[in-house]
Amino acid sequence: MLLLSACNGDSQLQQRASQEKKDLDKLITHAQNIGVPNSLLKPIIAQENALSQTNEPISLFSAQPDNDYQQNLAKSYKRLLVQVRGLETQETQQTTYQASKDLQVFGDVLGQYQARNFVEAKTFADQLAHDQTLMAQGQYPKQFLQISSDAEDGTLALHLMGSTYDKYTSLQNALQQIQKSNLDTTAFDEQAQNDLQLFRKAKNSSDFSSLSQQLDAQMQGLTTLTTQAIPYVGAAKLQSFSDIIEQMKKAAIDVQPYQQRFDADKTALNSATSLNDYMTFSAQVDKDIEATRIPLLQGQATQLLQHFHQMVKDWGDTHQWLDPYDGKSYRLGYEYDQQGIGSDADAFLQAAQTPDDYQAVIDLANHDIYNLQQMEADSQDTTPWDQVHATDTNLLQYYKVTTGQVIVVSLAEQALRLYQDGHLVKAFLITSGQYEKPSLPGFWGIIDRESPTKFVSSAPKGSAFWYPDTKINYAMGYHSDGYFLHDSWWRVDYGPHTNFPHHDSGGDDSFAGTGSHGCINMQKDDAGWLYNNTSYNTSVIIY
Repeated sequence: MLLLSACNGDSQLQQRASQEKKDLDKLITHAQNIGVPNSLLKPIIAQENALSQTNEPISLFSAQPDNDYQQNLAKSYKRLLVQVRGLETQETQQTTYQASKDLQVFGDVLGQYQARNFVEAKTFADQLAHDQTLMAQGQYPKQFLQISSDAEDGTLALHLMGSTYDKYTSLQNALQQIQKSNLDTTAFDEQAQNDLQLFRKAKNSSDFSSLSQQLDAQMQGLTTLTTQAIPYVGAAKLQSFSDIIEQMKKAAIDVQPYQQRFDADKTALNSATSLNDYMTFSAQVDKDIEATRIPLLQGQATQLLQHFHQMVKDWGDTHQWLDPYDGKSYRLGYEYDQQGIGSDADAFLQAAQTPDDYQAVIDLANHDIYNLQQMEADSQDTTPWDQVHATDTNLLQYYKVTTGQVIVVSLAEQALRLYQDGHLVKAFLITSGQYEKPSLPGFWGIIDRESPTKFVSSAPKGSAFWYPDTKINYAMGYHSDGYFLHDSWWRVDYGPHTNFPHHDSGGDDSFAGTGSHGCINMQKDDAGWLYNNTSYNTSVIIY
């Protein structure tokens, strides 16, 4: 009996191994519940099962082998538990990052449709605000995955909203053309009214997709039931084709191939004698008009961007800052040049493929042009920096944000003004991005809030833009890729021309003697006040 008792092993070690297994099982269940994919947990579960199927060694003379077995078993369970914790952390970080990116894309696309005066975009603005609130409260991967899913569906729904509205407009245009032939379109008019109601009530991609299919069917039925109006519709289509060719000429596009197609379509319409002839003509002219859509938008976008770049160049040529600190001249409005938002617009144009892509470039170029015009006007305004500026009011109206909170940053004045429902609340002097790393003009929103946090340089040590790990007390992200409004406790001086090389009265010119790396720098107390009096989804206009 003494011999058997000696060989049973240490019961405490057995209990420890058993407890480690229970802790591991509990953590695996927790990981599954918070949304860690089973595909990531499967290898760990398999290893745990394999450990569970092993048996302790049998020895008649010593308990040591069994003790070693129990110790190793406990360590193995502990190691797997650490791996599960690592997976939870990894998946939370990845889903958080992805959700933030998806919300940024959602917000950018939403801004495009708000700029196009889509009243229906308000539904998605509310959805974005809700998702951003969930983002601020989220803790687990499944929550961030749901936010990503909502944001992706919202983005898709917005794109479908645009194409569905185009189809609705086409149906309305067809009805108008058919009405010219004195045909009764009462039934189709009623359908179109119902379509409009459905469009205004649509809340997700499924709603718009269903309505889009319904519009396709209605257009097909309209074409089938009104064949006698085809000659009139055909003449209208030719006129539309001719108008497009004129627009292409204005956009400096070679119209010869499109003019040839127009002449061929006109001949086909004039020689049509049967329903089949008219239908063939109609299909061909629709195809020819559709073929002009992307080239026309591309030409308009290219021409508009060229105009924008020329405006930036003209302003920079005639308005420069002669820096008394280094004796160099710096072109004003550099934030709109190639080192700033100008290269982004060019990149969007180069990447554009669809009509929506090119329309987005046109919208962006128009926004950039308007912002630049307001910056130019503001630079000539003698109104004190801590009072309402006419250009601020213009921008609030332009972006339709006369209600709610809006942060307005004047690059010309190096000043920030917070508005509530169009009324000035508070103003601060700031320092924006330096000549090589400008802050980004545009209409943005607060997408991240961190207090405190630590900024880590993405540039390698020794490069011109490297900086040591830096504690930041209050940071409000306004754009992806690390653009923040934040305190810069290492600076003393803020305001006009501090974005250019200068001597900071604090004595540290190595980091304080020029502008930021694209962020909007503020005094600590000012940044703290702004952080505590704004929130996620606060609009930001930089111009």
